[in-house]
Amino acid sequence: MAAITPSTVTPAGLLAAPAAVSASDTISGDLIPAQGLIYRVINGGGSPDNVSISDGGVTPQGNPGTVTPVAVANGTTRTFLITRNNINPTTNLATITHSFTTSVTYELQRA
Repeated sequence: MAAITPSTVTPAGLLAAPAAVSASDTISGDLIPAQGLIYRVINGGGSPDNVSISDGGVTPQGNPGTVTPVAVANGTTRTFLITRNNINPTTNLATITHSFTTSVTYELQRA
């Protein structure tokens, strides 16, 4: 599990520097602003990557929210919005899992 941090886009621009994903990455809830974060997955590998982003909600009985993975096909890029709703209130983390990590990279930016 790797803790990842967002970059900030400035008026001068931001040089893209994608980093390798791990099977499970986390973002501290303290780093997620009200408007959210932009998480971009670049799949340069030979297989689809099923990406799941934690749901910070719970059912009426207190069970964790159910997360539906989203496939990022090989050779494609998909962008996700990570909001404060993705933060687990117990751990103060938003967790992102990947089913495939070979040649898969990400960019994380403040919205």
